[in-house]
Amino acid sequence: MSGGETAGSPIGDAISLALNPSLWGGVFVAFLAFRFEPTGGARWLAASLGFVFVALVPVGLLFALKAAGHLSDVEMRDQGERGAVYLACAASYTVGAIALYWLDATWPVWGLVGLHAPYALVLAALNRRWKVSIHTTGLAGLAAAGWVLFGAAALPLVVIPVIGGWGRWAARAHSLAELTWGAAIGFVLTGGGLLGLRILQEGLK
Repeated sequence: MSGGETAGSPIGDAISLALNPSLWGGVFVAFLAFRFEPTGGARWLAASLGFVFVALVPVGLLFALKAAGHLSDVEMRDQGERGAVYLACAASYTVGAIALYWLDATWPVWGLVGLHAPYALVLAALNRRWKVSIHTTGLAGLAAAGWVLFGAAALPLVVIPVIGGWGRWAARAHSLAELTWGAAIGFVLTGGGLLGLRILQEGLK
């Protein structure tokens, strides 16, 4: 589908809003902080920083650009408006990962925050020709992170990108190919990145 198309099903729009990948990415990073950080103070600090740089900054950026007239809508249906947003989000993820690493957060926390940056850059590059789904990229990345960090117990998370993808399709925001490629990018880059970090961390012990 080309940029600028109007929304379809109200249910699809509602699902898209409820499964905002930035919001759920921030929530998942906060969950990892409370799961892996060793002390209460470290948990709250890592959770807060992760949520700020993965959720609040990207979402706040969308609303600020919309208010300034640089975005037609916060769903970024217009493909031509997406590139600068991807780059700004990649910068937010990078700063967040560096801050968490500097504060000696555990590797699953800073690693997941940092791995948001490469797929944002991949989407920025692909955006020149193709409007790949941000929703399925982000949600599939979280499913991959759950699988790497928690194994089979996290398999139910696979349902979330499927529901999110259906919502974007029902809202007429993406084609099936754009949704599928988004899910593949998120799953491979995030899952592969975390597996690589795990191997590296175990090798350094």
